[in-house]
Amino acid sequence: MRALGTLRQLAEQKAPGPSPSFTELHLAEVVEIIGCAAIGRARLSKEINLGEGATRTLISRLIDAGLATTNRRGIQLTKSGLLIRAELKRNFPREAAVPRSSITVGPHNFGILVANGGRKVTNGIEQRDAAVRAGATGAVTLLFKRRLLYVPPMGRVKARDWQKTARGILNILKPKENDAIVICGAESMRKAEEGARAAAWTLIDS
Repeated sequence: MRALGTLRQLAEQKAPGPSPSFTELHLAEVVEIIGCAAIGRARLSKEINLGEGATRTLISRLIDAGLATTNRRGIQLTKSGLLIRAELKRNFPREAAVPRSSITVGPHNFGILVANGGRKVTNGIEQRDAAVRAGATGAVTLLFKRRLLYVPPMGRVKARDWQKTARGILNILKPKENDAIVICGAESMRKAEEGARAAAWTLIDS
C-alpha cells in the first residue's frame, strides 16, 4: 500500500529539535479530513486532538511532500494528496460507531472495515495489541466469509445476542467476501476510533 509507506515516512522523518508527537495514523486522519473540505490549522488541531505545534509540523510535512497546500480557506489536498486519500478509502471503505453488545470490549466502540483484510488475520491478537498501544481497552477482529461473520480462526460466535449483533454490524459496515472488521472499545469514542485505526492498519501491506 503506497499510502501507508508514504505517510509512515513522513511521520518518521528526522528534523532538528524534539520528535513530533504524531504518527502515520494522525497523518491519515488529516488526509481524510482535509480531503472533504479545506480547514484552518486551529480547528484541525482540535479535530485530531494534537497540540498546535505538532499540528503545524504535520501540515508542513504534508506540504513539503506535495500532498497539501494552503490558501485563504485553509489547508487542502493537492492532486497527489487526493490519490493518497483515494487509496486509503479503497482499503478502509467504511467506518462507524458500533453499538455496545456482548462481543464489544468498552463503553464506546468503533468499527473499521478492511477490504480483503481477511488474508492477513491470524488470531486477532496483533489487532488487539495495536489497539491497546493506542490507548484503547481492546479490540475484536471479525472475518466475513461465505456470508457469515466469524472470529478468527474461523470460530463461530456463541454470544447470547450474536445474531442481532451480527445483523447490526453487517448493516453498518457492509463487508464483502474475505473482508475483515475491527471493532475497538475504549473509555471514549475518540480513543475507540484511534484504537480501531491502529488495529486496522495491521491488516494492510506497507
